[in-house]
This record gives sequence, C-alpha cells and structure tokens, in this order.
Amino acid sequence: MPTIPILPSQLVVTTIVQSIESLGFANIAGQVFGGEQAESRQKANLKVSTKKFYTLGLKNLEKQDWHGAIKNFTATIKINPHFASAYNDRGMARYKLGYKEPAVEDLTTAIELNPYRAKYYTNRAFMLTRLKDYTAAIADYNSALLLNPNLAQAYFNRGAIRLQMENSLAALADFESAIRLDPDFAKAYFKRGVTRYKLREVQGAFEDLQKAAGLFKQQGRMDYYRDAVSKIRKLWY
Repeated sequence: MPTIPILPSQLVVTTIVQSIESLGFANIAGQVFGGEQAESRQKANLKVSTKKFYTLGLKNLEKQDWHGAIKNFTATIKINPHFASAYNDRGMARYKLGYKEPAVEDLTTAIELNPYRAKYYTNRAFMLTRLKDYTAAIADYNSALLLNPNLAQAYFNRGAIRLQMENSLAALADFESAIRLDPDFAKAYFKRGVTRYKLREVQGAFEDLQKAAGLFKQQGRMDYYRDAVSKIRKLWY
C-alpha cells in the first residue's frame, strides 16, 4: 500500500523606506509627519500591506489559484520576511504546483521562524514523504506530536511510513493512537488491519478490515470501500 499519505522589524521598515526614498517620496513623508510620527505611520502602513497581500493569498488558496497565491505570499514576505505563516502557505502552493524542493525550503524557513507550530512540521513531513525522505519525515511527525499529541492524522501518516519501512509494531501503535483519537478514522482501521495481518493477528486483521469497509460505505467513500472488500477477499478467500 502507498503511504498516505505560516512583526514588522526595523530591517523591513528600513527596506521599505529605502524603496520610498528611491521614488522621491521620503522628503514628503518627513515634512508631513516628522520623526517618530512618520515612523509610526510607516509601520502602520506595513501592517496594512502585509495583511492585504496575505489575505489575498489565502483567497487564492481557496480558489486553488496556486500561481496567484505564490505571488501574494511572496509580496507578503518581501514586506515582512519574519511572517512564518506566509512561508508555510507559499510552501503549500508551491507543492501543489509540483515544486517540492522549494516547498520544503519554505516550510523549513517557517519552522526556523516559529518552531512551536505543529502544522509546520506535519506539512513538511507530508512533503518529505513524497520525496521519499522517510527518516526526516518521521522526525517531523515526532516534533509535531510533541507539540500536539492529539493529531490523529499525524499518527496515521507516521504509521503508514513505518509500515512501509517494515516496522510493523511501531506502525501498529501509531494506527491504534489514530483510532483512539478518531474512532471513525476508516483508513486507520484499514491500515491497522493490514498491519495485524503482517503480524499474523488474523482475526484482528479481519475485524479491522470489516470495520474499515463499513465506515467507508457509511461515509460514502465507495472507492475505498471496494478496496477494503477486495483486500478481505484476497486475504481469506
């Protein structure tokens, strides 16, 4: 089975001010506001611009306009290079377009800027899995689960990698954690069933695959339902 499978700083202000100066507007700003008032107004403008471009980028993501999203998140980052969420979201858009290595680089920057957001680690882990860097992906899922131990999907994804790496006992523990957190997690039952069969727990495997099939059917996921039924037939008939 395949694995299943984002504060304006003084530096930013200075950069923007230099750009304004290059257009000949710096003297006007100084005359109108002067000193601290001008600096305060500039910072306020930066916040407005950051919010504007970032919001546009999020709207692009909703519309699956990946190119537009990258453009607006890049504009956000140029204004505020310390905005971790913009790197995360640009990375997701880049990944959708198949730019996997640049996507990982964006997620790495997001993590460096804010190492306390579990979703940055899970997003990067997902990408690393697709790049077949399984050891690094597991390390990211470990970090995410240390930050938030209630992520059923993270347990499931880590378990899927471990199963592929033939670490069945560790995979089994991950699928059990996913099911404990989400009792209707059909894919977790399916994977646990496959894992149990590998461990020669035949009855438990059969029960898990039946449970998975029932949940898939109940949830209207008929392709997965048929896969589960097919698996049961292959294993026992």
